[in-house]
Amino acid sequence: MIHRIFTFLLVALALTLVGCVNLKPQPDRTQLYLLAGNVSAPLDLSGKPPSYVARIDLPGYLAGNRIYYRSANGTLAPVVGARWADALAEALPQALAMHLQATGWTQVQGYYPSSNPVADRATVAVRFERFSARPDGQVEVVAQWEVVHPDRSLDSGRYVSAALLWDGVDPGAYVAHLDTALSGLAEAIADSFRVD
Repeated sequence: MIHRIFTFLLVALALTLVGCVNLKPQPDRTQLYLLAGNVSAPLDLSGKPPSYVARIDLPGYLAGNRIYYRSANGTLAPVVGARWADALAEALPQALAMHLQATGWTQVQGYYPSSNPVADRATVAVRFERFSARPDGQVEVVAQWEVVHPDRSLDSGRYVSAALLWDGVDPGAYVAHLDTALSGLAEAIADSFRVD
């Protein structure tokens, strides 16, 4: 009797393992997104004040690679099938640097995570309050920013993105809206570099 039970269990285990071995691997269909992918820098920035984009402060939920929005019940939900190509902690300083330089008002010479050993360039610091979409599709980018100039003078402000609506479905459109808002933030910061 024990021999039959043991044989039955052995056959069941073998069939289970054979079934697992014959499973075909499924391709990962996750789409990866970058910010500032379509930004081009001005050709000549000579004579423009140099700057450095420091580490950016983000809400904790944005620490990884997931792209989030706020669902109808107010909780965070990931955008299905989409991720940031790089964690936002590293991607946002680079994207902001690209948008800032594209304004034509500053020559960005470095950004986090590289260090800023040069004392004669302005340092741009940003703290994001929001970088997501509401349940109604309104994309919200809200940030406090400051620029510390080489002479230790300070410019600062708060940026709130214009009305941008996301359909709640297309992750590419969502990322494009976030990027548009990031461009608006860069324009607001660039005002502190303008010499009129």
